[in-house]
Amino acid sequence: MSEPHHRLEALEQTYGELLALCDGLETVADSLPHAVTPRMCLTLAASLEPLVARTHRLEEEGLFPLLEASQGRQWGPTLARLRAEHLADQSATAEVSEALHDLGNGRSALSPDAMGYLLRSFFDSMRRHVQSEQELIAMARRDPGNAPD
Repeated sequence: MSEPHHRLEALEQTYGELLALCDGLETVADSLPHAVTPRMCLTLAASLEPLVARTHRLEEEGLFPLLEASQGRQWGPTLARLRAEHLADQSATAEVSEALHDLGNGRSALSPDAMGYLLRSFFDSMRRHVQSEQELIAMARRDPGNAPD
């Protein structure tokens, strides 16, 4: 199996982890202002940035080369947009991670409503990201020029 295809398998597994993390963020958002355990917030905060970074790396090393190799499609503008979105995602991820860390340590500067909004905006965006990238993976796999070696 070629390297990009192997990375796609790892990427799909990472998407599952990212979606599970989004479920955890939704649990926190749903339970505000009560029943939020500091441990859960701190665990999510610690996991978030490394997981998003790994997801982006696997997309850039696995999915993007397959899209570039696709027959009959010009992916340049789409890939440039996706790379720019990765930068925006990294910034949002850092903000959410910091807010969760503060919440877990009992010193959140955000109101429960603001924290809930921040979390919902983030996990909704991440879920859309995953869905969009999964559609791109399916398109790349259907391309005869991208058959596994």
